[in-house]
Amino acid sequence: MGNRAFGCGAVLAAAALLLGPWRPLAAEEEAFGRWRYRPNSCVVEHGAAPRLRCQELQLDQRSSDVLRLSVQADAKEPGASIRLTLVGALAEGSEPMGCRNGSCSLKRPLSFTLVSLSLARFDGRGLVQSLPRTWSVRGGCQIDPSDLRCEALNSDLAALGEPPWIIQAQLR
Repeated sequence: MGNRAFGCGAVLAAAALLLGPWRPLAAEEEAFGRWRYRPNSCVVEHGAAPRLRCQELQLDQRSSDVLRLSVQADAKEPGASIRLTLVGALAEGSEPMGCRNGSCSLKRPLSFTLVSLSLARFDGRGLVQSLPRTWSVRGGCQIDPSDLRCEALNSDLAALGEPPWIIQAQLR
């Protein structure tokens, strides 16, 4: 029995030498995840309506091509808020965010072309006041490590003079 144990140990040692030193595989970046940020300076503008102060930005990367930006902002009524959600596709030449374990980081500039915008309103208790409204839009978002700027124009109402939605934030 002693020779047999030695034989198994020798085979395992030889296999370890052939395979080389063991090291954990480097964690690969994933195509999906979320980036969240509370900017010091952030505004939402829509034509002549009062500028709204943003509270939080959240960028969800659903795949290497699809992005969703959610912007939480104070509404003009005390305690109320709105959530603007913009969905788009990664612009040509732009690379997706680097994500690991569902968390993403903005290490390089990011651009995406917008296809839709939705708007939901919430009361002071955080309860939704109506079903979200959604529109087809044209426009885009540019995000770099220090600034975010998005412009979305309602595709159906642009010819009637509907102003664009503009979101601007300083990220540093």
